[in-house]
Amino acid sequence: MPVRRLLDKTLLERWLAEFRALGYLTGSEIRVLEQQDDTDPDTGLIVVDLSEAQTITYLQPIAGGHGSWKATMEARDATIELGAVQLVNLGNEVNVLGALVGFLETKSKALLATG
Repeated sequence: MPVRRLLDKTLLERWLAEFRALGYLTGSEIRVLEQQDDTDPDTGLIVVDLSEAQTITYLQPIAGGHGSWKATMEARDATIELGAVQLVNLGNEVNVLGALVGFLETKSKALLATG
């Protein structure tokens, strides 16, 4: 069974609360949105606003990925220029994003094992 069918907005919000409690520092806003999907109306989608890059990243399970997740970064129309501090902050945001994807994969694989 695809992990996507086992996920809903409430479960993803609980997982995000657990992740935040781990204490990762980021300037990114992380939230769960309802996906507009008629076949899976309760499936949530995680959105991360990378503050230093002024772009949005979407996190979702990989179809057929057995609990693996992917991050999709929105295309940018404009060039951004970052100083040293801003670049380090962006790097931290991306590191936290990687930790979140790993966390979601761990949770999803455990869910598949019990579901």
